[in-house]
Amino acid sequence: DFWAKVSLRDESAGVPLIISVPGKQPAVCDSFVELLDLYPTISQVCGLDVPERLQGQDISPMLDDPTHTVREAAFSVAPARKGFLLRDNDWAYIQYEEDASAGIELFDTEADPGQFHNLASDPNYAAVVERFRAQLAEKLRAVRDNDLEN
Repeated sequence: DFWAKVSLRDESAGVPLIISVPGKQPAVCDSFVELLDLYPTISQVCGLDVPERLQGQDISPMLDDPTHTVREAAFSVAPARKGFLLRDNDWAYIQYEEDASAGIELFDTEADPGQFHNLASDPNYAAVVERFRAQLAEKLRAVRDNDLEN
C-alpha cells in the first residue's frame, strides 16, 4: 500500500541529492535541482558532450561552488493526481489539473515549514498565486515545446 510518493509536499517531493566526485571537496549546497539535471551533469563531469535539447541543466558548477544557484525554483509532477509543484526559497505552489480546476495550494515555507496552512484562497496572497500560476503555465509550455524525439 505504501510503494510510491504521491504527495507534492516537501516531506515527499524534497529529497537530498548526494554526489561524490573524486577530487572534489565535500560540501552542502541548498540550490534547487531536478532529477533531469543528472544526465547533463554526469555527462559534463565525465567529459562527454551534453546535447543542447535536454530539459535538465548542468549542475556541476555547484561541485566547486556550493553557493552557486542553478534554478530559482524546482518543478515536480504527481501524474496520478495530475498535480504540479513549483517550489522556490519562500513558497510551495501546488496546482491540481493544468487549469487548476481541482484546486491549488500555496504555502509560506518559512512561516509554515510543515505546510499545514494553505494560503491560496487568502486575498492577501492573490499576487503570489497569480505569479506562480503564470510561471507554471510557462514551465508546462516549455516542457511541451522541447522535442525529445531524436
